[in-house]
Amino acid sequence: MSPSRRLALALLVAAPLGALRGHGAWGVALPATDTAAPRPAMVYLHGMWASPEDSCGLFERAATPFGFLVCPRGNAPLGDGKMWSGTYASVAPSVHAALDAAGALWPGRVDRAGAGTMMGYSNGAYFAAEVALAEPGRWSGLVLLSMKLELDAARLRAAGVKRVVLGAAEKDGARASLQALASRIDAGGLPARFVSLGPGGHELPADVGALLCEPVAWARQADASACRPDLNE
Repeated sequence: MSPSRRLALALLVAAPLGALRGHGAWGVALPATDTAAPRPAMVYLHGMWASPEDSCGLFERAATPFGFLVCPRGNAPLGDGKMWSGTYASVAPSVHAALDAAGALWPGRVDRAGAGTMMGYSNGAYFAAEVALAEPGRWSGLVLLSMKLELDAARLRAAGVKRVVLGAAEKDGARASLQALASRIDAGGLPARFVSLGPGGHELPADVGALLCEPVAWARQADASACRPDLNE
């Protein structure tokens, strides 16, 4: 067994509900619910003062029916956690390191060439969009939450983005701007929609995975029947 494979296996830890997840300095990764064939990457970038450990699992229900959930660790320290800072050039190494680690954990199963989905919350939403724009043809779907953003439909189309989901809770300060942005992108000829994350504020709701599974399926142009109500229960 190669040293890289031994290291990958050493990073596997038991996750709740009996799943296996990868964990390391690079972040956290959870396998697709079906690993019989290669599946795309579903990359989630966490927000400020946070870490992959405290929110990656919340997205398991929304992401793993469609691919491998890969949650890189932010590239800049902030308090007890991390954040994303700089430009695409400064955040890309962290994203790619997490994808490399996931590929080592599940050899031949993480499809790095196929159309993946970039997801991000708050500070991470801004950089999720930056990654998608800087890697044309790599990320066909965007799911961006709780962050005021300025995105152009033409630039997104040129980068190969096919659909965009924007979301926030009712009391989140970014809600109105994201609703308006979804309308502008959609009017610009790129399918976009806004989803509510419930009655709360800026924090992620505990049921965000259930709330987002159907929108993630839509962003991927995938069958939403994969969003089984019993998943993870």
